[in-house]
Amino acid sequence: MPLEAKVDIDTLLARHGLSGTAAAVAFFSFESPQSFIAARDSDGRITPLIGFFPLPVRGGELFDAIAQIDEHGPRLIANYARAFPELFGAIRLFGSELEPVGSESLGWLLAACSLMLGMQEEDVARALGPIPSLVNVDTVVVEHEGRYLLDSRRLLRSLMSYRIGEVERHVLARSVFESLGDYAASAVRRLLRDWKVDHVVCAGDLFARNQFIADRARRGLMRPNLAVHFPDDAEQPAVTGVA
Repeated sequence: MPLEAKVDIDTLLARHGLSGTAAAVAFFSFESPQSFIAARDSDGRITPLIGFFPLPVRGGELFDAIAQIDEHGPRLIANYARAFPELFGAIRLFGSELEPVGSESLGWLLAACSLMLGMQEEDVARALGPIPSLVNVDTVVVEHEGRYLLDSRRLLRSLMSYRIGEVERHVLARSVFESLGDYAASAVRRLLRDWKVDHVVCAGDLFARNQFIADRARRGLMRPNLAVHFPDDAEQPAVTGVA
């Protein structure tokens, strides 16, 4: 677990006088090398329970990883290449000078989403505005090498399928944010079924800076007798409510 994750989580609890409190944790960061769902016990120990699947940082290997998910993967890659030949070629060359490693960074996952969509500045602006209808992007948890991970490959595959189906880029970009917020809330709710605590911490720069991820997580975690603490709640009470 990155040191900055523990610092963010402990600081947020200390702000509310809860340093010795057990809590369920969602740590989502663009800048940190890892994001996760975790349990924090009363002595401050943080145990990550669900992370993010490591994605290759080279574009060609990224396509290979998606193709290898199942028997449908190669056909999807072929369809994507036919639909967007120039973009496909550019992505295959992306990162060719980099070491062939995998990254669990949520920042890299979001960058890979932008690559797959071929996002332009105008798409980014439109993604921040009103959108009548969104789509559900796949946020599937799998077991991999003894760990539970959100399968970032399947999230990218879902985006590619929607894009082949001509869903607009800005709609898909916004859908990624909202789906990640929904995922954070659902993962924490699953944790709370087995671990009875009254506090949830949503920490990290993505909860602090991305209102769409934060707002969806807030809505998904509104339950009686559950206090949910976000990085921007210093001047307001913790979010509580009825499902």
